[in-house]
Amino acid sequence: MVNFLSVAHVVTLIAVAAASPLARHQSDPSPSGFNSNTNASPALRAALTGAASYNDRQAILFTEPPDATNITFTFINNTVTDGTGGTIALSTVNNFPALIGTEVAMAVGFVNPCGLNVPHSHPRANEFLTVIQGKLVAGLVLELNDGGSGHVVGQPAPVNGPVPQVNVTLSNYTGMLFPQGETHFQFNPTCEPALFAAAFDSSDPGRTQIARNFFSNMADEMLITAMGSDLEVLDAKRIARFRDNIPTSFAVVMEECAVRCGLPH
Repeated sequence: MVNFLSVAHVVTLIAVAAASPLARHQSDPSPSGFNSNTNASPALRAALTGAASYNDRQAILFTEPPDATNITFTFINNTVTDGTGGTIALSTVNNFPALIGTEVAMAVGFVNPCGLNVPHSHPRANEFLTVIQGKLVAGLVLELNDGGSGHVVGQPAPVNGPVPQVNVTLSNYTGMLFPQGETHFQFNPTCEPALFAAAFDSSDPGRTQIARNFFSNMADEMLITAMGSDLEVLDAKRIARFRDNIPTSFAVVMEECAVRCGLPH
């Protein structure tokens, strides 16, 4: 077990990253890689969606045996810009129709030195991530709701404060499970690139970036109240700054690490 980051620290880092020029300008050029030979036509998607049996699927996918193009996917490393956090190549039903009806998806992540795969969750899938090259610190925020029923007579009062987190340093061929819907992240603390492969038990796992979703569209007063109503911590001006600067990309560079590694910042 690695005592790497408390949840409060993670939240602070998100806010700092969101407000910094580094996070704003180091967005990755593309969020996914794909095999240009894959037939992702609407006709193929519609045919597979309507296939009544495996024999029907087979006839649709393999029109010219032994050609296996329709079930082959190439993960492309599209990390091309120095100083960015990294990129991820995804195979889901959105770009690989052969996955329709399979409840399977896959991702390959290229995490650059000091790259943070920002805290996020997958609303429709469990994820099993394995490091193939380098090191990643992986963290999982636990599901805890002390006093979540509110101020109920005879029941424990709600407990304020951070939620516990578990984390570990993953090296070559070490994996970690991230349960469906739970908040998690990965961070490359080294000055060398890292590579991971991740499997999902849904062909459409989805991705919710926690900071971006939280600050996106709720009224300022709602956000301030949800954060404890301390205007010295959060006010409308800070909320506006967060909304304008929270990164949309898969990964961003952690500035303190970038300084240590001599990376652009």
